Amino acid sequence: MSSAIPLTGSATVDAALQSAIDAISDSFLIFDASDRLVAFNAAASRMFPQLEGRLVPGLRFRDIVQLSANTLKEHDYIDDADLWLAERLRQHALPLSFSEARQPNGRWARTEDRGMPNGGRVVITRDITDEKHHSDDAARYTSLLRGTLENISQGLCAFDRDYRLITWNARYFELLDLPPAYAQVGTPMIDIIRFLAKRGDLGTGNTSELVKQTYATATSAKASIYERLDTRGQLLEVRIRPLADGGLVATYSDVTERGKAERALRESEERYALAAAGANDGLWDWNLGSNRIFFSDRWKQMLGYATDEIEDGAEEWFSRIHPEDVQRVTAQIDAHLNGTATNFESEHRVRHFDDTYRWMLVRGLAVRDGENNAYRIAGSMTDVTERKRAEEQAIHDALHDSLTGLANRTLFLERVRQALARQRRSLSAQFAVIYLDLDRFKVVNESLGHVHGDDLIIAAARRLEQNLKFGDTVARLGGDEFAIMLEDVHDKEEGTALSEMLQKALSTPFVLGGKEVFTTASMGIAHSTDNYVRPEDILRDSELAMYRAKELGKARSVAFDPAMRGTTVTPLDVETDLRRALDRNEMILNFQPIVSLADGRIRGFEALSRWRHKERGDIPPSEFIPIAEETGMIVELGQWVLRNACAQMVEWNKEFPDQGPFEISVNLSGRQFTQLDLVKMVTNSLDGTGLDASFLKLEITESALMENAQRSAQMLRHLKDLHIKVCVDDFGTGYSSLSYLHKFPIDTLKIDKSFVQDMGRNRHNLEIVRTIAVLAQNLRLDVIAEGVETPEQLAQLRAIGCGYAQGFLFSRPLTADNVRHLLAENRVW
Repeated sequence: MSSAIPLTGSATVDAALQSAIDAISDSFLIFDASDRLVAFNAAASRMFPQLEGRLVPGLRFRDIVQLSANTLKEHDYIDDADLWLAERLRQHALPLSFSEARQPNGRWARTEDRGMPNGGRVVITRDITDEKHHSDDAARYTSLLRGTLENISQGLCAFDRDYRLITWNARYFELLDLPPAYAQVGTPMIDIIRFLAKRGDLGTGNTSELVKQTYATATSAKASIYERLDTRGQLLEVRIRPLADGGLVATYSDVTERGKAERALRESEERYALAAAGANDGLWDWNLGSNRIFFSDRWKQMLGYATDEIEDGAEEWFSRIHPEDVQRVTAQIDAHLNGTATNFESEHRVRHFDDTYRWMLVRGLAVRDGENNAYRIAGSMTDVTERKRAEEQAIHDALHDSLTGLANRTLFLERVRQALARQRRSLSAQFAVIYLDLDRFKVVNESLGHVHGDDLIIAAARRLEQNLKFGDTVARLGGDEFAIMLEDVHDKEEGTALSEMLQKALSTPFVLGGKEVFTTASMGIAHSTDNYVRPEDILRDSELAMYRAKELGKARSVAFDPAMRGTTVTPLDVETDLRRALDRNEMILNFQPIVSLADGRIRGFEALSRWRHKERGDIPPSEFIPIAEETGMIVELGQWVLRNACAQMVEWNKEFPDQGPFEISVNLSGRQFTQLDLVKMVTNSLDGTGLDASFLKLEITESALMENAQRSAQMLRHLKDLHIKVCVDDFGTGYSSLSYLHKFPIDTLKIDKSFVQDMGRNRHNLEIVRTIAVLAQNLRLDVIAEGVETPEQLAQLRAIGCGYAQGFLFSRPLTADNVRHLLAENRVW
């Protein structure tokens, strides 16, 4: 549609003029000196759909622009219609103005608004959508190259907490044009800044102030990004990121060539092709405006597709995401685009060409405009299927017995916990727990060997599974012990009947190694109707009932009776519970401070294991350590103590750097000291926790050292090669000869508390302590007095030159939390 009013007074001429402007593909509007519409062409209505049917001669320019502003606001292309209108009217008043804007139909237009000698205006608008797309493509390739290879052309340097140079690359010195004299480890950052300031690279002005400002920015402990133009006309982008332990890392990028679009595009396409061809990850770049995603060839190959089999639509990605993951992935992308998350990172399943799902780790970073609005997001896709399978297998292994594949204690207790929750919601959801122990397993294991012993465990597990209904759970708790949860057992008689059925199933002989093997089982039954709250309680009671079945002659089932809880605890009970103490997290560590008598401050701790039994409370070391030694469990317990003590010391040394570093003393039993893999165990604990070996001290008794002096000396040398310290514990109470002090590479003597506590009453003991202290000084050994309880004992020890002490005077053994409170007080004795 087009219209005109007479322009020449000649209808023929006016019609010719109208035909001429209608033939123009650009929008064409002519206004008179009063700013009213005189003529327009058909392209105006096509380009501005909001003006369709509303363009009439005499319409004011302001009314046309007002209508456009309202329409653009409705489509959210502008935020403030009044502000946009004012700016457009301001441009209209200029002799000549140009502007670009997105139209309600989604297309882009460029407008030329030109004044005429007669006071009128001509407004010509051209569709530039294709041109904009071409510009977006250029920016996309450039940004993708920067995102993929951002460090290739960067200079990099790092400074320590004292802001001295510790590392750099050649590009750093090249970009900053620094003299070779500065390429030295330890060069102060302030010297480099002064050099750059004097050369004029930091700008104009007072050199001292420039140095001060630049140094303050770099050392502010805040990440910063800025650009700097040096004296050579080189524009550098500087990125500074502080390090957690002090110091910083800085990168320098030459961004001088950003304005050269054509060359940058050509180079980016070439480099991107090389990078994408060599990368193992799939690359993608999503233009949010056009909703087109560029997928690299590798991205397509990872999903089993050829290059031309996947187009550039966003649905090519999202339609392949697992239905259970789509909502989460969409939310993660939105969180990054709206600025809630600093980056996009998601692990989700993507459908492969073969219709299987692969786990992919997808990362992306948005590109934002001057108003921080994201208009593109680019990133990579990594196939992590094997890692996810390994993680799932690890989770399965953590919840299942490796020999039988049955649920383990952790999973069993979780299912009992769920069953208790169901029963609380509905009293009809009752169940029973059976604790089962094979009666003759030890005989089979010792007679036929461990292989056939394992075969018996596996066969028994399969037989139990076969005789349970769907929904029941059977678990192996360790050794020859199993636990069974029977669902929908409504009374104790039903539970007993089911246990007898299992007894019968196990009574059929097993064939192992060509021989028939007979076994029976002792079973204890606990029913959920006995008001249980914790799953551990019902399992405990079923275990007590099982032991009662053992006492009554084995091969039977016994229902739990509360009176069984009063049964006297025997060493067998202790041994049984000790075997599970670590799994049940019943073992804890206490720490007793070791104080330097020179300055009265804490210099280390001795780690002491404690058993906090869930039913019996605290069990003293004197009750469980001998049993652990006798059964060999001391080795596993010792590993646990060493690993956790080292980990705790790493934590405290980080938390209290002004008081540390602290040493940790860990006792080695005679049984542990004879283990062939002792050095490996210690090394694994140090490597696993990150503790410096020089902060670990192993305490060994005299008797343990002298049991095999030659082997002990060899073992100690291996430990000393790791820079671990060695302490002779309870010195003075064991081997009578002192000659071993010269033979063994030891660092510390610990005086037994029996000598220390009697110093005030027994002159003889005081002299023994004095002699040991002098002996240690002459041999350049540290000496620790243990059992210090009174200020008088402390004064005597200081007087005779004892270096360190520990005892109740300073602190009883404390939990880790209480040690933290003690260190926070920073006490001095």
